[in-house]
Amino acid sequence: MAEAAVSYVAERLIDLFQRKIVFLKNVRRGVEEVRNELVRMKCFLKDADMKQEEDEAATIRNWVSEIRAVAYHAEDVIEIFIHQVESQKRQSFFIKCVFYPKKLYGLYKVGKEIESIQTRILEISNSRERYGIRHIQGLGDGEGSSTTREKMHELRRSSPLVANKDTVGLEKHVNSVVSILLKEDKWLRVASIVGMGGVGKTTLAKEVYNQTQIRDMFDTRAWLYVSQDYKPMKIIKELILQLASPEEDKVKIVDTMDKLSEAGLEEMLQRCLEDTCYLIVLDDIWTTEAWDLIVMSFPDNGKSSRLLLTSRSKEVALHADAHTTLYEHKVLSEEESWELFLKKAVAEDREFPHDLVGVGKEILEKCDGLPLAITVIGGLLAGKKKQRSEWQRVQRNLDLHLVRSQTYGVSGILALSYKDLPPHLKSCFLYLGLLQKGKDILVRQLMHIWIAHGLIHQNGEQKLEDIVEDYLDDLIGRNMLQVIQVRADDRVKSCRLHDLLRDFCIMQAKEEMFLEVDNPSISLSESRHHVLYSPLERYEYLGNSKSYIRSLLSFDSSAKVVNLNCICTSSFKLLKVLYIDSPGLNVISDSIGKLCSLKYLGIRWNTHIKKLPHSISSLQNLETIDMPMSGYYSVEVPNVLWKLENLRHLLGYINSPSLLKIDLPKNLQTLGSIPVHHWMHHENLTRMTNLQKIGLLIESANNLDMDQLCDSLAELESLQSLCLELTNSLQISLVAGLPKLSHVVKLKLKGDLASIPVHPCLFPPNLCQLTLVNSKLHPDSIQVLEKLTNLSVLKLVKAFDRYDQQDDSITISENGFRGLKFFRMDQLMSMQEMKLGKGALAGLKCLQIFKCYSLRRLPEELISLTNLEKLEIREMPEAFIAKLQVSDLHKLRHIPNIVVGHPSKDYEEWIQELERENIIRKIRSNAQVIRAAYLFKPLAEGSTSDNAD
Repeated sequence: MAEAAVSYVAERLIDLFQRKIVFLKNVRRGVEEVRNELVRMKCFLKDADMKQEEDEAATIRNWVSEIRAVAYHAEDVIEIFIHQVESQKRQSFFIKCVFYPKKLYGLYKVGKEIESIQTRILEISNSRERYGIRHIQGLGDGEGSSTTREKMHELRRSSPLVANKDTVGLEKHVNSVVSILLKEDKWLRVASIVGMGGVGKTTLAKEVYNQTQIRDMFDTRAWLYVSQDYKPMKIIKELILQLASPEEDKVKIVDTMDKLSEAGLEEMLQRCLEDTCYLIVLDDIWTTEAWDLIVMSFPDNGKSSRLLLTSRSKEVALHADAHTTLYEHKVLSEEESWELFLKKAVAEDREFPHDLVGVGKEILEKCDGLPLAITVIGGLLAGKKKQRSEWQRVQRNLDLHLVRSQTYGVSGILALSYKDLPPHLKSCFLYLGLLQKGKDILVRQLMHIWIAHGLIHQNGEQKLEDIVEDYLDDLIGRNMLQVIQVRADDRVKSCRLHDLLRDFCIMQAKEEMFLEVDNPSISLSESRHHVLYSPLERYEYLGNSKSYIRSLLSFDSSAKVVNLNCICTSSFKLLKVLYIDSPGLNVISDSIGKLCSLKYLGIRWNTHIKKLPHSISSLQNLETIDMPMSGYYSVEVPNVLWKLENLRHLLGYINSPSLLKIDLPKNLQTLGSIPVHHWMHHENLTRMTNLQKIGLLIESANNLDMDQLCDSLAELESLQSLCLELTNSLQISLVAGLPKLSHVVKLKLKGDLASIPVHPCLFPPNLCQLTLVNSKLHPDSIQVLEKLTNLSVLKLVKAFDRYDQQDDSITISENGFRGLKFFRMDQLMSMQEMKLGKGALAGLKCLQIFKCYSLRRLPEELISLTNLEKLEIREMPEAFIAKLQVSDLHKLRHIPNIVVGHPSKDYEEWIQELERENIIRKIRSNAQVIRAAYLFKPLAEGSTSDNAD
């Protein structure tokens, strides 16, 4: 798949020109010619990729690898030259004069190397005719003579007549799709089944197609297999033949169709369907273009006809019918996976050997719920002896059976999705192999890494971060990534790459001379991206030898001490991404300043970094410093940030013994969390024109003028997100001056608030998202918040005083929070009841209830929230969860997505703590009574003696 590599390098050369034009002006023409030749070469690479799959692939693979190698070499030559020039730029005037001849020689040398690259590209280009590689623009017309593709097409061709007896857990899915198809509507509608490759979309469609209800409902049914190699006219002819009655002469129909034009065939099909209620299944449709070409032949005859399509792409499904419900087919659960595995691996009349359960489940774990993989492995084991040693041998070679079977195995099915990606998405997809196995992919981190590698190219005025989200949505829409968490505003927070797709991704990236995962024997010059789960010391003896490593990610959990000096050398001069998540990393030394190409520095939770060295000021290309966003992980930063002109994101809790100068990096967009006094001493913050997000830590209320703080923040026209956090048990009124922040749409307040004013106009006027954490507010404050008309997201985390037992309910007034879409209640410990007035929360789409231990039941008014799409309940007491299935069940029937997590493990501890607090209160109360009685006793005795007198 050299197309992705060549496209990437061609785009990188453009970027280098735009940013380093002064350095490259003398070799501009040569570099432009290299770039143009690479672009022309792309036209032949798709044909070459197809031919690699055929029997004569060896020479073709060699031709493709030569193109890839020369493309990477071109990038290396330019970047090394830029590195040399930038190194000289930081030297004194005298040293520059001394080394000026060396600079001229370097320019001459790079010119010669570019000439050599041009010659090599022309040689490679001229040799393509010997291998029979032709110019090709696309495959949509069905052209191409790849024997392997044709075999693959035939093997995957589906038919509703071939029953699959070994299905598991399909009944609920079948019922859901049947209900969509049978929904009352006289017009032609489309139902869609979408999911990743191998998940069983075709199997589900077959089951639906053959249901008695479906047969009774539709007068005519037909099944069409579309695929990537579709030919519209061929599909129409096949459909007409399927619709013909058994009495009709098929040969005569074929002769008639052969004489018709395209328009004539479409008219013939429409006549076949115009007076009938029909169901047509379009299996394995890949593109919106394919849909548009095929669907125009189906008449909307007002007889409740239906089209059912299966696709890996949500875009295709939504394009086909934006008003219908698409059905997402997911992977199997653990129980369903085991049931299918048993059906495939062991004959029905035989008992599964007990000693194979452990190894069987370990093998199954690799399949990760994907039915195709379970079927392949189960079928393989069915032919093996039922011996533990035999199964363990299969387990040791799972990759051979699953991933490396490129043509007809699981990998071949997954490869189809990869081949369908445009070049820019292929590069982005391959980079997913860099990230840690078994961990969710954080979108924010992925965004910074993609940008650091130059994978995201500016598109007009659109921000790079927005382009990343578009790319990510595309991969998710193609079911190549699974969404794990979404933010309150529906943007993806974290996602996951299926284990088998990850294995395919790594295998493909290795083939691209791209990636190595923990292979100490690999030559450093061969791969450009390294992922390590072993010590960094493997690089210790590299010295100054040539290395073209662009990424190094270390997840070594064994090393007691991690020393970065072994990689902070000139050998890593082209390193762009350094990510360390190892408990042995305690110090970052000054030698890190040698990594002058570094754009992304990631230091994660497992490390124990206390400070950054002064030498980070040498990292002039640095765009992102990514550290944990937690007060428990505070890092001392030297006063050199102002020198990092390209810094875009500084994430983490920042401290410094001296006042930080932070108002100069004009590209800065994100400033994690810094003490407020570092912010307040700046007078010219308007220079930070791109700052969008900031966190301020208030450690002392002394001399803090909230109005002055808000005035300084109001000057930042790009500021959208603000977090104010109190420490050291401070209590302060934070709302003074907030109305001046007209640009702020997202506000987070952490800490003890003195109060919330009774009038909501004292909040930022355009506030859409509000988060309150540890606020110790009175529950009546909710009646102020409900009047914030623009508020769409509200998160209350320990927001109310947990010991205020007199006010044990939260009441939302009539028509309160009408615009709210997302509402999270987390650890509102004293809330026993939630009351909703008429029309309250009318637009709510997602309600989350976490660890609200005192809450007795869901509000009765939940029934009236007709827009509610998701209810998420996590870590609640067992008694509360039990009520959901009994007394609260009628309140939930209208909610399409209900997530109930495991019961809380901390509930009993919380009860015990509460009881201890009550006991202490009673003791204190009794002590006060006794003390009062003791104090008043002399008075009482004196009064008695007076009376006696």
